[in-house]
Amino acid sequence: MPTVVNLKRKKRTKEWYLIYLNDGREILSYIDFIVKFKVKVGKQLTEEQIKEMKSESEVILAKEIAYRFISYKPRTLKEVSDKLKAKGFQSDLVSKVVEELRNYGFINDLEYARNFVLNKSRSKTLGALALRRELLSKGISSEIVDEVLSERENLIDEFEIALDLAQGKLKQIKSLKKRKKGRDEYKRRIYEFLLRRGFKFETINRVMREVFDDFENLTSD
Repeated sequence: MPTVVNLKRKKRTKEWYLIYLNDGREILSYIDFIVKFKVKVGKQLTEEQIKEMKSESEVILAKEIAYRFISYKPRTLKEVSDKLKAKGFQSDLVSKVVEELRNYGFINDLEYARNFVLNKSRSKTLGALALRRELLSKGISSEIVDEVLSERENLIDEFEIALDLAQGKLKQIKSLKKRKKGRDEYKRRIYEFLLRRGFKFETINRVMREVFDDFENLTSD
């Protein structure tokens, strides 16, 4: 049986140890298994004990990394999964850990999406299409995205947000100390600005008609 030739506590931790075996293997073990198997220099370990130490310690390590990752700020299920996979954990272990976190309420994509939309809506800088793109990129399901954006429609007047942004942008453009631009150039820049902010076409067209009374003539050419 493999024999322990060295045992070191991992730097900057109290619970993690490195076990060095006489066959060249190096095992990262949580302290519980050091105690359980009475690990010390000269101790012989069975392959079953080594397997248990490695597999169970890996689960604990993955949980520690996940908990630390979500402690800084809320994360989506996909973000936590991607973090663990980037650390080298296998997909089945990652699924097990994130599912446990989700069951305990530490990961909640619905609440994450609601808070994300609420905060972005308060800043009044993005339209529904941009919010949808950002949420989907974070791994939020389309069903949840549809739900939270539907809730937003009952609370937010997107036309008023887009109108305020367009009027502010127009003032900014006009105040630039450059060659004075023509009216059509103002229209183009405002239209593209609202597109980039993720507002729907019908909302943008309504705003443009409000800001530029001849906008319909421009678009019908």
